[in-house]
Amino acid sequence: MRLLPEALLEQLHEATADLLYPSETDAHFEPFLWQNIKDSSFSIEKLLLVTRHRKDTPVDGLELTEFFAPVVQEEEWMDDSERETVARFRALQETLENLLADISVYRVGVVKVDVYIVGKTDDGYYAGVSTRLVET
Repeated sequence: MRLLPEALLEQLHEATADLLYPSETDAHFEPFLWQNIKDSSFSIEKLLLVTRHRKDTPVDGLELTEFFAPVVQEEEWMDDSERETVARFRALQETLENLLADISVYRVGVVKVDVYIVGKTDDGYYAGVSTRLVET
């Protein structure tokens, strides 16, 4: 089932609403749809261009499961609120996997790291969510 761009973005907004990825500064997720990049034209160079980073900015890739691993593990010591947050991160990961194909996670920068979870839509465009980590 193909989703209109507005519907896809709405589902990503719902999945990320008030959800913060923990780092030295907890940051919100921002859904995006890059309709100026289609089909197999995605590259690190285009990622840096569309996100307005310098060409020489360091970029590291990782798997989606690796990115979510620290936030989807439920622990015995967690209270109900923390368990609910874990469930929301699991739901976000599932939403991304259901809406997008060929998902990759890119860490752009050092110390103040912009993270882009990017996948291909049914229409061949690229979409996903971004957040920021601070790692000193």
